Amino acid sequence: MSRSPALTPSLAALAFNALAAAQTPCEERVASDCFYSGIHPFSAITQLFVEQDNGDLTAYGTGFLVSPHCALTNGHCVYKRDEQHFFYKDIWMMPGACRSASGISFNLFGIREALIKSTNTKWTDLSYDWKTEVDYGSLRFVCPFEEITTFLPLCFDVNPSSVHMAGYPLEEIPDAADLFNQWIAYGDIIEQWSRVLRYEAHSTGGASGSPVWRWRSGQSLLEVIGLNSTHWDSCDGGGPRLVAQNMDLIRGWMQWQPTQLQQSGAGCPPIPGLTLAGLIGFFDANPGKLLEPQGLGIVDPVAPPPTGPTRRIMQVIERGFYEWVEFDLQPGQPGSPRLMQLLKAPGVDLLGVPWTPGTAFNPQAPQQGWMSAAKARALLSGSAGRASPPVTGVRKRVVDAQAIAISEPLPGAPIGNPVLTPDVPTGIGASACPPDFDGDGIVGGGDMAVMLGAWGPCQGACVPDLDEDLVVSGGDLALLIAAWGPCTP
Repeated sequence: MSRSPALTPSLAALAFNALAAAQTPCEERVASDCFYSGIHPFSAITQLFVEQDNGDLTAYGTGFLVSPHCALTNGHCVYKRDEQHFFYKDIWMMPGACRSASGISFNLFGIREALIKSTNTKWTDLSYDWKTEVDYGSLRFVCPFEEITTFLPLCFDVNPSSVHMAGYPLEEIPDAADLFNQWIAYGDIIEQWSRVLRYEAHSTGGASGSPVWRWRSGQSLLEVIGLNSTHWDSCDGGGPRLVAQNMDLIRGWMQWQPTQLQQSGAGCPPIPGLTLAGLIGFFDANPGKLLEPQGLGIVDPVAPPPTGPTRRIMQVIERGFYEWVEFDLQPGQPGSPRLMQLLKAPGVDLLGVPWTPGTAFNPQAPQQGWMSAAKARALLSGSAGRASPPVTGVRKRVVDAQAIAISEPLPGAPIGNPVLTPDVPTGIGASACPPDFDGDGIVGGGDMAVMLGAWGPCQGACVPDLDEDLVVSGGDLALLIAAWGPCTP
């Protein structure tokens, strides 16, 4: 579907319309349409379906893409905690799903089946009382969505005053004609615990797994800071924050890649990405696509910041993984000018360690990763999706799917976990038969050969890492031997 730039409203206008359209403080949600579902960031928000025994797809929740092969969602959308097992039925993802004015539902980008369902040990542990804190998981899949090249940025350990979220609610929506559309909600933070947010944004069944974000720089940039998972009354929403304790686990999910054998077997088209130099070069050649420097607040690094990092961000931009930290030069002051330090970027050799007071500060040392204001402007413009190619709709087609309502968990107000230990993976993240690497329906010698060939620390794609500790070792071999023989559902 082609789009005329002259007819393209701004994201800031969408947020303004959302505010203008509010009817009551409780029901503030606004339905998106097929235009917004096809552009960044809303194109990365995906409706989740389970496949029934007859092959039909049933909508049940929300996720959002954070890399070419990974979507984040709630733990309760992939793992039945009370029953102690992952969903038996296959899970499918459809980003940018929307419903036209005629009532027909469209699939703008295609649909993918999850190869691996993952969560963390705290979500699977029935003795862990603060389950809302750790209600997050991931769905990983083989072939990327060809036209989605920049994904939602994740920002850890921030303290917002208000938030937005968008997803696919199936219960109590204001207008049933927009059942298959994204609904955008917003509101102030009501309460914040160490790992949980509660906000004045209406959450109902189906909105589980929706990204919760804050806008920045005049609503040109967003940062996902949590996942919507629950509500305490009929007008609010809540869910886990993104914090340091889940950062390593989520980074590993984001950087996961299927094997070449899996990609070729699935017929994935080769899709190159851009290095940092390529991204900067794109904006050098297309300066009109850059974000306006006013409001970005990035300044050249000429002197060390007064304190350590204020925030840490991870994002896949044009299929390249980036991680950076930002330092407020006036900590605690809204709109403070800030410095940006890259920790990871494609095609660049970086130290990967955030600067701290008392350590060497040398903005001329490329490995330290300090970015000039001009380079940071290009990176943030890429973060906003300004380098992504125009959307044409590779597999636009009518979707035959029937929505159902789900029951959201309604826990009491969480008080926060006093022991902030890092989250770790479950070690049982795949669907029916994770050790069947060659896909022949049997765990056998061929799969052991694949595992032995990948033995040692993970480098890139790491499917044989069954216990997800980033090392292929004896623990993975034990899981493979335990599953030896024909695969069973």
